[in-house]
Parts: sequence; C-alpha cells; structure tokens
Amino acid sequence: MYFSFKDTPEDFIVKEILDYNLDWVWDFFYIFFEKKHINTMDVINSICKKFDIKRNNLWITWLKDKDWITQQRLSIQKKHLKHCWWEKEFLSFIKSIDWVENILSTWWHSTPLSVWKNKWNQFTIILKKRETLPDLLKNKIEENLTNSLSQWIPNIFWYQRFWKGNKNFKKVQKIFSWEKPVFNNDYEQKFMFQTFGSLWFNEYVMRRWDEKKFLVDWDIMVNWWNAFWTQVSLYNNNKLSHFDYRKEKELHEWKPFREPSEYLRKSDYIEWKRIPTGPVLGTEQLVCKEWTLWRNYDDLIIKESKFLEGWETILKKIKIYWYRRPLWILPKDLEWDWKDWNLILKFFLPTWCYASSFLSFLLKDIDPKWCESNNLKILRINQDL
Repeated sequence: MYFSFKDTPEDFIVKEILDYNLDWVWDFFYIFFEKKHINTMDVINSICKKFDIKRNNLWITWLKDKDWITQQRLSIQKKHLKHCWWEKEFLSFIKSIDWVENILSTWWHSTPLSVWKNKWNQFTIILKKRETLPDLLKNKIEENLTNSLSQWIPNIFWYQRFWKGNKNFKKVQKIFSWEKPVFNNDYEQKFMFQTFGSLWFNEYVMRRWDEKKFLVDWDIMVNWWNAFWTQVSLYNNNKLSHFDYRKEKELHEWKPFREPSEYLRKSDYIEWKRIPTGPVLGTEQLVCKEWTLWRNYDDLIIKESKFLEGWETILKKIKIYWYRRPLWILPKDLEWDWKDWNLILKFFLPTWCYASSFLSFLLKDIDPKWCESNNLKILRINQDL
C-alpha cells in the first residue's frame, strides 16, 4: 500500500457550508463547533441528557462520524434555550463535552437548521506516504485528478451505511424472505430499512455506470442541492420539463408509486446544473414514466428486491418514504498538491454524497489494497451477498 489514511484526525477535515446568510433574528440559536473522536449523535445525546430536552428540540444539517475533524452546526429554538439556562450555560456545557474541541462561532436566525440547508461540505484530506509511489502510478493519479474535474463519479452509499460485513442490509433482507428479525427499537428498525433501499440504489447506479448510461431520455433530474420539491424535472432531447412533486401529492390520493405530472414549465438542459437520479426504495416512490426504457430499470430493482412483498405492511407502518438520489457527483473547486510524497486534496461536495466515492475513483486501480483496507470497496447486491 502506497498511502496511509486517517493516521491522525487532522488528515481528514470536513466543514459544513450553508446555502444562506444568517439574519440575526432572535428565534433560533446557532452554534458552529469543531469536534473529533466523537460522532454527532453522541454530542446531541449528551446535550439532551444534561438539560432534559427532547432530541427533536435540536436541529442539525447532517450526521458526521467520529474518525476525523468536523466543523458543523446545531441550532435550538429560543424557548428551549431558556430551558437550558440560556446561551452562556448552554455553550459552557458543549465546550465541556469530551472531544468537542472548540466553539467556532454563534448566531441567531429566524429558522432552524435542516438537512438540505447545508449546501456543501468542504474537505481537506491528506494521504500520507507509506511506500514510494512509482512515477508511472503518480502520473496515473494526476491523470485521474485531471479527469475528475469534468467526469461524473458514481454517488454510491458507503460502508458507514451498512456496517461491518454488510450486517444492516442482511438483517432487513430477512423480512423480505418472510423471516422476523428482532430490532432493538423503532429507530434501529427505520435505519435498517433505509440501508435496504441504499444497497439497491448502489446496484442501480453501478448498472448504469457499467453500461455507460450517464444521461438518458426521460431521466428524473434534480439540481445540485437535491431541492426536490420544486427543482425536479424530466429530461428529454436536451430539454427539461419541470414539475412540482409536492403539489402533485397534495392534489392526488396516496399511491405506492407515482409518475411525474403537474408540469410547470420547460427549459433547456444545461450540463452540470441538473443531475439524473435513481430510486431509494420506500413508499410513494417516484418512478420514471411507464412507457419509457428507464422505467424498466426502476421496475427491475423493485422486482428483484422483493420490495412489493413487504412495503404495505412494513414500510408504510414505520414511514420509510422514497426519495430519488442523484446518480453522479463531481468535485467542485478541486485542488491538489504533493508535499514529500504526501498527496493533499482540497475540494467541495454537495451534502448528499460521500468523499469516499471520490477517493475510491481516484485510487481503486492504483492502490486496491489501500482501498480495501479503508473500506472503499463498492458494495453491490450480486457481489456482496
């Protein structure tokens, strides 16, 4: 293996970038903090336990793992902050949590944080020299980096979603084989079902990657930030037909599957501003038009997964709703540098994708042992079950 990875938390730094300016309206208190060696939910749970508040009284944009340095936000409504003895005591406790390194800044804003309000994640990653990299392979890395400035990369889910040995998916799969696995609580059950849809999404996106079907007529498209309700459209012959899925749901009765309707306008397709999507299985699934070739891909995933045999009694009950996930990613403002044979990478990715996708693309053919040892192997249905 030519590189070591995450020897120290400083080798992997991720920073949240919001998509709006804070207005200093005194409704929600925002805290921007830095942590390492602790995941986001451990911070949240510590706050809830200390001040005896509910989990849904705190808002975040996304969960972050504990293995690196993360700079992220949480927010709390003014009335709940009062229960926590106001800003000074609240901040003092957060600072006291083990491995919360620093409070970077605080604000007030008129609305709370939410998942899709985080516009980008900014990454700084250091791949440290372990063995001398031959010039031929270094040139290949340079080629891959240059290509990644303009080449789509599969937006797959990674091992964090499935855990060791893909055990999360395998537990849920038993239900669709008419077995009855035991879940510890409703949260675990819901999360496990989400992993089921996630692995089938991986299969969907990699089939299209293998067939080089990066963009096809009648693809369902979203913008870079996956603002799904009003920024969804159908692609056909370099044109986009925009529709509002939220309005369609309001006007029509509940259905297990829905096709695009309620069109608002048409526009020209501009490359890089819209991305094709694939299904992450759940109820009220949005699927491609029935008479199109790419509806066959949606139907094939639904049929092979045996999804129809379990959704009505299980998925609807625990409210696992569909969504369509962008198929491809493209690193933004990518920069790289070599220092003493260490490779330093800096780039931005939308909040809905993993940096692991980019690292795997970069090194899978150059240092496969490194990819495997760092859980950068692509999980697929047919290869891993």
